[in-house]
Amino acid sequence: MLRRDGRATFGELQTSTGQSESAVKRRLERLRSTGILYFKVQHDREPLGHGISAMLWLSVPPSALDAVGRKLATHHEVRFAGATTGQANVVATVAGPSTGELYTYLSEKIGGLDGVQAVETALTLRHVKQLAYEPSR
Repeated sequence: MLRRDGRATFGELQTSTGQSESAVKRRLERLRSTGILYFKVQHDREPLGHGISAMLWLSVPPSALDAVGRKLATHHEVRFAGATTGQANVVATVAGPSTGELYTYLSEKIGGLDGVQAVETALTLRHVKQLAYEPSR
């Protein structure tokens, strides 16, 4: 139920699980306190000045993987970053107001990172799914 709609009320969760509302509340609190359940907000990025997004695939030697990942995590442009396998062993999603800002980010911040050997960049033209929220039709 929460995967379909993270805004489900206690009453809706009670109905879908067959448990009492207090049991639902206790279960949600236990899931949240252990970190199993957490909330992410999905929003329209354009009004907040993040009209464009791009995927970056970085090739980094294994000895620099941790340092590059930690540095990417500090960049306000980065929405997601993770280590992967393959020739490009770091993937990141970045957002910004314009392609000009993306150019500056790539040339100055990414270009200045020690250990980055190559970057492949692809603009995201349209998001067709984000997070797990499925709006009602």
